[in-house]
Amino acid sequence: MLTKKKREWIVLADRAHAEIYTRHYVNGALQQHLLLEHPAARLHQKDQGTDRPGRGNRPVGKQHHSYSDHADFPTAESTAFLKEVSREIDQAARNGELDCIILIALPKTLAMIKSEFSSQTSTKIVGEYAKNLVQFPAHELPQRIEKLRESA
Repeated sequence: MLTKKKREWIVLADRAHAEIYTRHYVNGALQQHLLLEHPAARLHQKDQGTDRPGRGNRPVGKQHHSYSDHADFPTAESTAFLKEVSREIDQAARNGELDCIILIALPKTLAMIKSEFSSQTSTKIVGEYAKNLVQFPAHELPQRIEKLRESA
């Protein structure tokens, strides 16, 4: 039974994928609104033209050490991607396209997404769940989301 009309956005994300589903009733069906992918966030540094840090010798003794690597390209790419996802959600909230948001992602991903939200958008968050559901098919999502809500 459908009850109480509400425009709900359910955001599933990992560091390289974001799926946004909408639901217009509390018990309504999920409809995919937006699918975003950023394949560069999944690449390893060697795939992006860099290799593992080199090794060196200390001037005194026979100890070896690796040079530190100051650039973590997958993390930088993923951060840029998640900020773009966040801006997309924030813009929709400002335009009045949604009433509430449910975020489902691992903790670091949740933090990155929420970091770009305006205070207006942040008040629309009605649920946050530290789980990665991106890999699950759409027909399984309503049951999994319901389980998350019950366990919270």
